[in-house]
Amino acid sequence: MNSSIINRNTFSVLFFIHRGKKNIKKEHPIYCRLTVQGKSKEFSTQIWVANDKWNPKTHKVLGKNEVANTANHTIESARNNLLNIRADLYANGKEITASAVINIHLGKVEVKYTLLELLDHFNEYHVKKLIGKDYTKGTYERYKTSLNHVKEFMIYKNKSSDLLLTDINYAFATEYEFYLKTVRNNSHNTSLKYIKNLKAVVNFAVRNEWLTNNPLDRYQVKLEKIDKAFLTQKELNAIEYKEITSSRINEVKDIFVFCCYTGLAFSDVAKLSNKDIIIGINGEKQISIRRTKTDVTANIPILSKAADILKKYESNEFCIYNEKLLPVKSNQKHNAYLKEIADLCGITKKLTTHTARHTFATLMLTKGASIETVSSMLGHTNIKTTQIYSKVINEKVFTEMTKINKQFKAATA
Repeated sequence: MNSSIINRNTFSVLFFIHRGKKNIKKEHPIYCRLTVQGKSKEFSTQIWVANDKWNPKTHKVLGKNEVANTANHTIESARNNLLNIRADLYANGKEITASAVINIHLGKVEVKYTLLELLDHFNEYHVKKLIGKDYTKGTYERYKTSLNHVKEFMIYKNKSSDLLLTDINYAFATEYEFYLKTVRNNSHNTSLKYIKNLKAVVNFAVRNEWLTNNPLDRYQVKLEKIDKAFLTQKELNAIEYKEITSSRINEVKDIFVFCCYTGLAFSDVAKLSNKDIIIGINGEKQISIRRTKTDVTANIPILSKAADILKKYESNEFCIYNEKLLPVKSNQKHNAYLKEIADLCGITKKLTTHTARHTFATLMLTKGASIETVSSMLGHTNIKTTQIYSKVINEKVFTEMTKINKQFKAATA
């Protein structure tokens, strides 16, 4: 076994001349490559040697003169020091990485990254700078929300504001999930999405060699299958034609119905303005808006029912002052009024703008629109996201036809 390579599987030290570099004497620098658990890092020994003075088999400088002896002594001392550093780290229970060993050898202080520093760096100096290329603005905002949740969790759990990346473990994920579900009262699927975001950021640290592995990789929990609530045409009509005396509640009702006929999410209908209305290739008006969540442009023909609602608010003071097409207020107030509307209309389903969006999708599919058309109008980035609506419709058809078939059988029995 070659003496220049120690414990090849876990820790190896290899000296070589870097032929890509050369000084005015046509000498090459001698480099050391340290490999730990398959990950390598190189550094210069600051020794220079002519190509014909280097022995690639023994990994030493040829000759018995003072220059050769000094060079070989330096190489051997470096090898021994690297091995001693590894032994010290192991004895003290510290993480052994190529960067850590080399930094100690060279007298550098190894940077210890913390979790919140990582999350902030990932979001502000990676995701934010790649908006429009690899990420959307919506993704950036979701990671900002995730950062805030982690901050709050660590203060709640440890009464501290941060921890080292090396202190993250499997238990951290289980406790974080428990916090999200209990203290924050998030649903199972929402909680797992936040943990998924956290795992992605820790993987970023691993790729940058700030951490040797992701301790959260083993944390695998399945999302629960949920039915996307949507209104039937009868339920939508009950809301649409309900006479409501309160102007504020009536405004929320109109906005909800508008979303049912356009498929717009709350963030999109809230920012809807005249600049988002264009003339389509058929000469008719349509909405053309970049979705806040996905940064994808959605083009939606304006159905007559939606057009009537827009016309109703053309002279609204709030809309004119804010240069918006609809008087959308805060999301919190909006949802509170939707609950009142459901009670007034005898609707047992929870009304949200998500419900309106799902209603639009199922309504369009049942009226004969293709799944590709619906996907485009919803601004989905993947048609698989839209296909869930067709599955819901198929399941509903099957369930209702099964009931009808039983009625036929009962009538002929």
